[in-house]
Amino acid sequence: MKAALVLLCVLTCAIPLRADWKPVSSERVATASPLISHIKKTVSNGRLVEIHLVVFNSKKCTLKVVDNLRQEDDLASAMKAHGCFAGVNGGYFHPDRTPLGLVVSGGVTIHAFERAKLLSGILAVSGGRISLLRTAEFKPATKPEQALQCGPFLIDHGNPVPGLNATNSAERTVVLGNGAEQWALLSCEPVTLAETAEIIATREIFPELKIDRALNLDGGSSTGIWIDAVPQEFYRREFKSVRNYLGIAPR
Repeated sequence: MKAALVLLCVLTCAIPLRADWKPVSSERVATASPLISHIKKTVSNGRLVEIHLVVFNSKKCTLKVVDNLRQEDDLASAMKAHGCFAGVNGGYFHPDRTPLGLVVSGGVTIHAFERAKLLSGILAVSGGRISLLRTAEFKPATKPEQALQCGPFLIDHGNPVPGLNATNSAERTVVLGNGAEQWALLSCEPVTLAETAEIIATREIFPELKIDRALNLDGGSSTGIWIDAVPQEFYRREFKSVRNYLGIAPR
């Protein structure tokens, strides 16, 4: 019995405990427009991860879905052409560049709503109001001006969604908000989906806004972020051409 207890103790002590995510640094970076805030953060749970956050108020700005059917524009070019202050890559797409799930740009439906486990949420802009919705909550009759169906949902009611993948790390792109007027786009160095949710749910890391919901967009090699900044633009280029972009534009 004593030998078994000693072995159990040794095995238990050998298992590394998961460290909580902690803020390491937070820096506001100058932008060309006062309507957005670019915040560069570093967080750690034993390893350092860099995050770029673009925060805005939906009374002054909105989100715009920009289609890239013909692969004519990279993220930076598309954002400039459509009058956006900042932007990231958008949703998923097939190898032939057909979008996955609902995509609406400027009131025009590019692709229809789909039901799939991965496509668990919808970003919708209607009547100037931005919403992050579960697919079951979405009403197609509302005919949004902008919409992007993606997933998985990362945060709901301020808490991480259970069952998120905790093994595959990749660069992440996320849209998040407080359920009212405060919204943000986020780009993050490689982490798992579960880690992404843990980071976003840690209030000490994001004191700028009380996050109610967060939806994962396409990531990995699609991940890109562009911000109109001074003295020069900030651009972490996507590694491959993507089908659509999500930009922050003035209302």
